[in-house]
Amino acid sequence: MKKVKHHIVFLDNEGIGPTVKLPEFPFNHTWVSYPYTQPDQVVERLRDATIVMTCSVPLRKEHLAQLPNLKMISIALTGTDGVDLDYCHEHGILVTNVPGYAQNTVAEHILAMIFSLTRQTSSYHQLLNKVSKGETEARNIYFDYRIRDVRGLILGIIGYGTIAKRLAELASALGMQVRFFNRNGQYQGDEFVSFHEILSESDVVSVCCPLKEDTKDLIGREEISLMKPDALLINAARGGIVNEPALIEAIQNAKIGGAALDGSVEEPIQANDALFQIIDYPNFILNPHVAWSSVDAMQTLIQRTVQNIIDFAQGKTPISVVKKERLCQA
Repeated sequence: MKKVKHHIVFLDNEGIGPTVKLPEFPFNHTWVSYPYTQPDQVVERLRDATIVMTCSVPLRKEHLAQLPNLKMISIALTGTDGVDLDYCHEHGILVTNVPGYAQNTVAEHILAMIFSLTRQTSSYHQLLNKVSKGETEARNIYFDYRIRDVRGLILGIIGYGTIAKRLAELASALGMQVRFFNRNGQYQGDEFVSFHEILSESDVVSVCCPLKEDTKDLIGREEISLMKPDALLINAARGGIVNEPALIEAIQNAKIGGAALDGSVEEPIQANDALFQIIDYPNFILNPHVAWSSVDAMQTLIQRTVQNIIDFAQGKTPISVVKKERLCQA
């Protein structure tokens, strides 16, 4: 039987750092790679493609319906919300992702944000920067920002995927008391508590679940009102799980101790985004969706993304096929 010559298109290679090395494809193929692809460019660039690689370029039904040659979508991420999975499953397009590649790097990033908010190292750095410029007077001692120890704090984790478990492991080593809320309810034990308990009893709440229909705006005004007034909210999962207007209001009115977001609803975030209303607050951190992007994690990501393609092209079943009933853990 004649082997298929695959045409592979990488829609957004700027999603992978410049130091990352792309493995070779050991089969007959043609290859095209673009820095980024706008929605109105997707169909034209994929017209002859049999396989597509994408980091964050959405592939919706209106695109896929015009691409009869497309056989596989290899997502270079864990999250699958950018691809119309229902259409792919109905039309025989194989979809793969890379779960678990960044469990350590995202967990470390979450801890870094927790430390930044509890220890206020950046705020005190900025204060001394003002001293150096003569904008404020030097003093013998400073109590401008509240400092808290991490040890002993209750960390409530929403989710129970690989990132959540790694975060729990690292946090426990620091002496934090870890509890989980698992939305699906299939796990039991003393460390699993209700959603109300996670919100009302935790000193730090970390969102570690995927963005799906039932998690959109999971943390809104009502949920924030249940939290301790000095509690911290961390979201290094997906923008949209935390309702941004509700969070902005909570920070502006001191209804929450602080918050850190790695990413936003609109990405890339624009200069007129409402979140920039609170960008100068010392108890707020906003990162541009970088928690996953350590050099180590990105190399693992691209190797596994390519391996999924190699397995498919060689007639094997890739290790991380996104099945219809499968829930993607963030």
